[in-house]
Amino acid sequence: MHSRVLLAVVLGFSLLFTACAKSEKRGKLVAEPSVVAVIETDKGAIHINLLPTVAPKTVENFRLLSERGFYDGLTFHRIVKDFMIQGGDPLGTGFGGESAWGGTFADEIDRKSPLYRTGYKRGSVAMANTGPNTNACQFFIVQRDYPLPADYTIFGQVSRGMEVVDALMDTPTERGVDGRMTKPKTPLVIRKIRVESAPTPPPR
Repeated sequence: MHSRVLLAVVLGFSLLFTACAKSEKRGKLVAEPSVVAVIETDKGAIHINLLPTVAPKTVENFRLLSERGFYDGLTFHRIVKDFMIQGGDPLGTGFGGESAWGGTFADEIDRKSPLYRTGYKRGSVAMANTGPNTNACQFFIVQRDYPLPADYTIFGQVSRGMEVVDALMDTPTERGVDGRMTKPKTPLVIRKIRVESAPTPPPR
């Protein structure tokens, strides 16, 4: 699949290359304690509470790809400072990838949910896409609260390891295929993603 993965950013920020959700409590993201993904990187591990109740197909897609070793050795190929880090593209350019079943699959977004009404919070993990119902394998992790439109399926929330995300975000960048300084100068390798049945307790 060679269609460019685009993430439309608000505030006149131009276009970004992109890729299931949870419950809301006191205005904060509260992940379901059911399934956890651990992303191993050179900077450390990122623990993500996945959200199968709200976004079951998206979580299943991520689980299947992870268990097949699809993500192992791929990279976080795009950094947008003070916003997000994106990865999971087998081409490493923002142009590649397909779902666990081949092709793409539909969004799992409830725009009436407080989760989406309040924007994408720090630690949100969401799918990249090229438009409605075009989810495949690329995903992004939000570093700071950001008022994106509710167009990207949230399927997890970082429970531990946001300091790793911050460290990855600090990597110097050079001009990427989008013409912006978003390509890491040093490859940010995803060593492995494993999915565990036991939840990671959220930070206190």
